[in-house]
Amino acid sequence: MKRTISAAACAAAGLMGCTSLALADGYPEKSLQLVVPFPPGGASDVVARIIGGELESRLGKPVVIMNRPGGGTTIAGKEVARAAPDGYTLFFSSNSTFTLPAAVKESVPYDAAKDFEPIGQVGKITLVLVTYKDNPVKDLAALIAEARANPDKLSLASFGVATVSHFAGELFKSSAGIKMVHLPYKGSAPAMNDLIGKHIQYHVDTVIAAKPQLEAGTVRVLAVFSSKRTPLLPDVPTLTELGYPIDFASWGAVVTPKGLPSAVRDRLTATLEETINNPAVIERFTKVGFEPGFMRYSDWTGAITKETADMKDVAQKAGIKEE
Repeated sequence: MKRTISAAACAAAGLMGCTSLALADGYPEKSLQLVVPFPPGGASDVVARIIGGELESRLGKPVVIMNRPGGGTTIAGKEVARAAPDGYTLFFSSNSTFTLPAAVKESVPYDAAKDFEPIGQVGKITLVLVTYKDNPVKDLAALIAEARANPDKLSLASFGVATVSHFAGELFKSSAGIKMVHLPYKGSAPAMNDLIGKHIQYHVDTVIAAKPQLEAGTVRVLAVFSSKRTPLLPDVPTLTELGYPIDFASWGAVVTPKGLPSAVRDRLTATLEETINNPAVIERFTKVGFEPGFMRYSDWTGAITKETADMKDVAQKAGIKEE
């Protein structure tokens, strides 16, 4: 049953505050949808379904996963940005939606810094630099030495133009002061297959894609793109410890359309934090290669604006453009 909001409470809170309290008091009254801008079965979809299932059990209402791929994730972003800010439309995505499109596109159908209400960052997928198993170049220092001696002779693949993989590769080349030929693929699987087949020499991918191949002995991981070692590959050094201070990952966050009542936002944030910090959920995330870590945004607009500007600078220097 809904609790009654007293006239005194309404008077004390003011009209807008009373409305927010009333919404939060009965929330949620119906099912929620969690929009994901990727097809079913991928890493983001798997993570979203874990989050959705846990939110459902805590909120007591169904949480339906709605896959809306297309437009480099901007189709889903536009749809969510224009949805009602009532707490029933949630959006799980990453910098692939919130910062990278605006760094390379002339026009994006939403303003990520202003059109979304952050519920919280939930973790990240670490990026790694990989090569085929029997490459005679054994470590990062040797790779950089060879690249400096032979500019634009070595290949560095990504799983798509203007993806986190592409940006990470450009950050690495810039930091190391080397030139390598960028080879964009349409997805992780074909790039990894060509790496294993020695059709390409180096590739930037997610730890999720690389770990099974590493365990199978078909690839070697030279470094991870973070300031701290990933627990998923504890023996692999970071670019930072090797002398190239790069901390870049595919981070994930849950947001809603802008204008969400504060009391509803607070409830969703608290529920999401409980979900991400649940040991059973952490174990499930770890198994699929996602590194959970809840963070409340004190300044979403500032954070998105800064990262977008940083990525725009990378794009301009490297000539990254939308396809």
